[in-house]
Amino acid sequence: MQNFFDRIIKISLYLLVFLTPLFFLPFSFEAFEYNKQFLLLFLVSLAFFAWLAKMVVVDKEIRFKRSPLDIFVLAFMGVAILSAIFSVDKTSSLYGFYGRFSNGLIGLLSLGVFYFLITNNVRSGEVRPPKEVEPPNITISGLLKTLSWSVFVAVLFSYLAIFGVFAKLAGLLFLPKMMALRIFNPTAASLEGLSIFLAVSMVFLVGKMLTSAKTGKITYLLLAAILGLLIIIGFTPAWLIVLITFALFVGLSLWKKVFRDNVNRLLIPIFLIIVAAACIVSQPQALIFGEGSNVANLMKEQVLDQKTSWQIGFGGATDSVKSSFLGSGIGTFNYDFAKEKPLSINSSWLWQIRFDRSGVHLAEILGTLGFLGILSYLALIAIFFMASYFFLRQKSQALLLLMVFSALVAGQFVYYQNTTLAFLFWLILGLSVIAWQKPIKEKVISFKNFPELSLVFSTIVILVGVGVLALYFFNVKTYLADVNYANAQKLNLSNERTVLLEKAVRLNPSSPQYRAVLARAYLNDVLNEQDASRIQLLVATAINQARVATELAPKQVAMWETLGMIYREIKAVATGANEWGIKSFQEAIALDPQNPVAYTELGKLYIASDEIGKAREEFAKAIAVKADYTDALIQQALLFEKEGDKANALKEMEELAVDFPLSSEILFQLGRLYFNNNQITEAINQFKRVVILVPDHSNAHYSLGVAYAAQGKKSLAIEEFQKVLELNPANQDVQKKIDQLR
Repeated sequence: MQNFFDRIIKISLYLLVFLTPLFFLPFSFEAFEYNKQFLLLFLVSLAFFAWLAKMVVVDKEIRFKRSPLDIFVLAFMGVAILSAIFSVDKTSSLYGFYGRFSNGLIGLLSLGVFYFLITNNVRSGEVRPPKEVEPPNITISGLLKTLSWSVFVAVLFSYLAIFGVFAKLAGLLFLPKMMALRIFNPTAASLEGLSIFLAVSMVFLVGKMLTSAKTGKITYLLLAAILGLLIIIGFTPAWLIVLITFALFVGLSLWKKVFRDNVNRLLIPIFLIIVAAACIVSQPQALIFGEGSNVANLMKEQVLDQKTSWQIGFGGATDSVKSSFLGSGIGTFNYDFAKEKPLSINSSWLWQIRFDRSGVHLAEILGTLGFLGILSYLALIAIFFMASYFFLRQKSQALLLLMVFSALVAGQFVYYQNTTLAFLFWLILGLSVIAWQKPIKEKVISFKNFPELSLVFSTIVILVGVGVLALYFFNVKTYLADVNYANAQKLNLSNERTVLLEKAVRLNPSSPQYRAVLARAYLNDVLNEQDASRIQLLVATAINQARVATELAPKQVAMWETLGMIYREIKAVATGANEWGIKSFQEAIALDPQNPVAYTELGKLYIASDEIGKAREEFAKAIAVKADYTDALIQQALLFEKEGDKANALKEMEELAVDFPLSSEILFQLGRLYFNNNQITEAINQFKRVVILVPDHSNAHYSLGVAYAAQGKKSLAIEEFQKVLELNPANQDVQKKIDQLR
């Protein structure tokens, strides 16, 4: 029985180390982080149950090893739990923000349990414990060797993707479509995330070389391959990690004379420092492969810059007394970003991106976990460095692990945390405790003298077992829900798509994203439905789904925008919809005060309520936060038309057409105003410009047809109406116009 539990623990830990950087599945909406989180939760819970069952059922005693880090680990986990309890968005805090998934409490607690599994079931390999207390045969060297193989596979897959091998094999081997992309890699959803992992892996391999008596050729080849990938990707933060880590390591080694017997060993890290510095100053991939090559122009991930990340993190932590202590809640950076983002973002082309992750992991901890969170986390890191410094000259494994941990911490200053990087952080933390050896103390509770304890802990094992099974059942349901949601996203608007979304909501009713998208699907059905009773039912169902979404995630801007949009679209068929739409967009603005879209949509609803003064105020606010937001500028100009001042409306639109000559909407509205002012020729010129910019602009073709008909040019008018009919085959009104002209 002992061997059975030991085998479960050993297999689970080794699989975690090997698979976490590599695991992905194409079935869910997000292929990487979502599946890695499921893998982590499954194997950690399995190993934890086996460890607990082994102690209670086989050993008849509870044996727990303690280290100087434990209290700091528990303190950080405790702050995270409190932060989730008082979070502004409890769903995101618990499971992680949808689409990112790696920043939730469940994932963090899984890593915390994983840390204690490591410290209590792994041995250094240098000193074997007595037979009666021997843990499973899991060693530091064995886990690190497994990690090396995982790095090898990740590097191999990345090369095959970047140079198009997977793209050529995709049809033959029925590979998932994502593997045909040049940016594909199993470690992260982007090459930037891969490069951070590779930078840490480079430090890991160099550390192995420096602390091993003999280094194999495969290690050198793998190091060269990683260097090549880092040059190809050209992500500056990754080079900063390499530069900072090796610079600190070389300095510390010289100071403490770690390699005084063979100082030439430091030539490898010194060489890599020089390469990193050169790659930071220049981008060599364009010179090597040519600026026009596919390899030199790989798709880039948009990462929030460091200055803005810290600004948002500090703003989130100082928003209120509660947030000062516990932040907005673990996993809620999207809330902090919407509320605290600087106005300058609206001047960049990234203004429509609602970032759900910081560009600096430590800044995200500050904003989402508050000062208690960041202080407890930094205290954990500080204690680690202090203990590692003390054992630096005594243990070669401790030196290697210190190098890798330093790279991981450096990465948290220049990039966000994904599942792979978080996993490595807690893995190295746990392995370092084992490598130190001496500080570990053991607490033993034997059942021999207290048989009552055996009953108590046996009951606990049963409860944990039932809990683990319930967890698996729940996770299978949520995973199937996401598979249905992912399949729905691949379909065009149709009844089949709606059915899949309904199934996703039934399987996981706590997901606000599923409900919001389902509400939009119902709305689309409303717009295409002719039966009045069916329309009424769909309207009520769409509103209900959107309302539940706002109840599940009342601090997510997208949920209120969805609800407001639905009310806006159904205001003609639902009494009071306009007022509810106004309230919905007001909520969205309160959560995202720098959002010009919400101000503009609110202004449109005020127009529908004949509150022109309020509408003008909202359009002015939209322009104040984004001076070049064309929709608000157009609506502001059209207010003059609404008030009967056609001359000013035309003047404003003409000025906009000069400022934004490539805006099809401005040109169309200008053409419409010209037509209504009996300036037919000028109107035709504007409509022509629109169809040049947007050949399938149905309204512009229709307006051209009307304008040509007004001039008596029937053949040209019929030609334009026929184009409209091609774009909208079911439009009977257009067919009637064609028949009349003939």
